[in-house]
Amino acid sequence: MHKTPVSLRERNRLDTWALIHDQASSLACEHGLANTTVEAISEAAGVSKRTFFNYFPTKEDAILGVQAPTLSEETIADFRAGGTGDLFGRTVHLMVTVIRSMFPEASRTERRMILKKQHPELARSLVSHLRACEELVEAVLLERYPNGPQEQSWSGLPPGRDSALALLMLAGTVMRFAFAKDPSATTNEQSPAVQEAIEIFRDTIKATL
Repeated sequence: MHKTPVSLRERNRLDTWALIHDQASSLACEHGLANTTVEAISEAAGVSKRTFFNYFPTKEDAILGVQAPTLSEETIADFRAGGTGDLFGRTVHLMVTVIRSMFPEASRTERRMILKKQHPELARSLVSHLRACEELVEAVLLERYPNGPQEQSWSGLPPGRDSALALLMLAGTVMRFAFAKDPSATTNEQSPAVQEAIEIFRDTIKATL
């Protein structure tokens, strides 16, 4: 896939984001969560507190290396266009794409896993972001289902908001299954875990009907 060249301004922004995250996660590993303050992170990264908050709303986000999830118009258009794959698989991939937007390339996966084990309270920040991911995908799915009844189904899915919400919940379950098998799948687009999870759930559902 062709990648759009990154401007110098954007590269500088990404570098600063990576520097703050690197220092925050390093301090948390060495000194614990309580001692890793915004002031300490800013000093270690050589930036002001104002600059810190321009990049991260909380110290927990800086430590984990996460940002607010995004969903581009291009991704939405691709999803609506259909393309290859059934609606179930495409919805899972849509959710995974949104989740991966939370973790820039510089996000340190191994440190995040260590810190989550050492400090379970950090999970609250991740849960909040994951809920935001679900809301973005939910908005795309529910565009197909306004309050009134639908005259026809969507790719075989029974019409109605409940069907769309059930699809969202199923996609979320598949995603969690995949990431439990391979935590690196949150950032590694080459990981086969997501597609394997889709196939496992598809076969299991078919076999039990």
